[in-house]
Amino acid sequence: MDNKKRALIYTSLGHFLNDSFIIAFSILIAYYLDMKISAFYLGIMGALINILSGLISIWVGNIADKSGSHAKLMLLGYTLIGLSIILYGVSFLYIRYDLIYIAIASILLGSGLSFYHPLGGSILQHTFDPKDSPKALGFNGSFGSIGRALFPVVMVFAINYLGGSLSLFIIGIYTFIIGLIVFYGLHPIKIEYKINRSSNNKVSLSSYYYVLIPLTVVVFIRAMFISGVQTYVPTYLSHLFNSKEIMSIILTISYATAIFGQPYFGKLTGDIGGRKVVFLTTIFATLFYIMFLLIKNNIIISLMFVLFSLFAFSGFPVLLGYVGQIVDKSISAQANSLIWGIGNTVGGAIGILIGGFLLNKIGFYNDMLSFAIIAIISTALLPLIPNKKK
Repeated sequence: MDNKKRALIYTSLGHFLNDSFIIAFSILIAYYLDMKISAFYLGIMGALINILSGLISIWVGNIADKSGSHAKLMLLGYTLIGLSIILYGVSFLYIRYDLIYIAIASILLGSGLSFYHPLGGSILQHTFDPKDSPKALGFNGSFGSIGRALFPVVMVFAINYLGGSLSLFIIGIYTFIIGLIVFYGLHPIKIEYKINRSSNNKVSLSSYYYVLIPLTVVVFIRAMFISGVQTYVPTYLSHLFNSKEIMSIILTISYATAIFGQPYFGKLTGDIGGRKVVFLTTIFATLFYIMFLLIKNNIIISLMFVLFSLFAFSGFPVLLGYVGQIVDKSISAQANSLIWGIGNTVGGAIGILIGGFLLNKIGFYNDMLSFAIIAIISTALLPLIPNKKK
């Protein structure tokens, strides 16, 4: 098997595994609120997950670019995720200490989720040329979307029929097994990193700050909107439809749109450039989300959330495909961690924190409405991204 096929197959499996757990804590919030755990505490935990994921990804990107140890680092990330899910299971078992177990599990989950995106993106940016890498990222991203789409239904039905502890223990063990498969699949791929050892040839990340900083700002505000919605919409929908099962089905259908959307937007990024596609996806995600909140018919509400998801969850091939078009591949993991880790993930953490803080004060609907305001701001900031290469 050549490196391109190997990279695409096993990073796609890794993306499937990783993105299954992006939605995990959002689903658990609905159960933890039933256990009378404070919404503000849960908001802090949700924000902590994203903050850790974003900040640690900077370290991950640096280590990867200097060592080429992408596969080993990815395995470490999956190990932390598996441990976190098992500890969330323990929180259902020992109610007296549930806040402690939730906190430790959230720290592990946030740490574990910091690894895949800078590493998976960098592997594909190294093995594919800049013209083709957005398409590869789109195909890869669709598998992440499959994981994110399937997991709400799997997790809700597993918890409802097996109980919180047993179901999460099984999911944790499954994570370890798939993580090892991904590691052994990617291990033969050798990432070129010797350019970083020579001061004469070293490419500086700061050379690209003129575009990376404005892009990070826009992505940061955009992520406040999208991650905030992603975190609290399961509980919002379960209240709206008075059913966790219906909520999980709507989420699965909505998140499944990215299975097809990510390859399409990845191809579009390669064809017309990342800047235009960032504009397109941000504007339409904002419009469909506002309609989701304002229209009162349940069928139309569901349809609007499906369309919102199609545009909102396109970030991996669009943002990292754009990064691959504008930076040298020798610093790709660092650039990925800046845009995805700081912009997308830490920005998302702030959105989650705001949502958790406001939830008890203004109610579910107004809380969701506050994210529409943030979405409008992110759209207004799009012109900050420079149009031409400096």
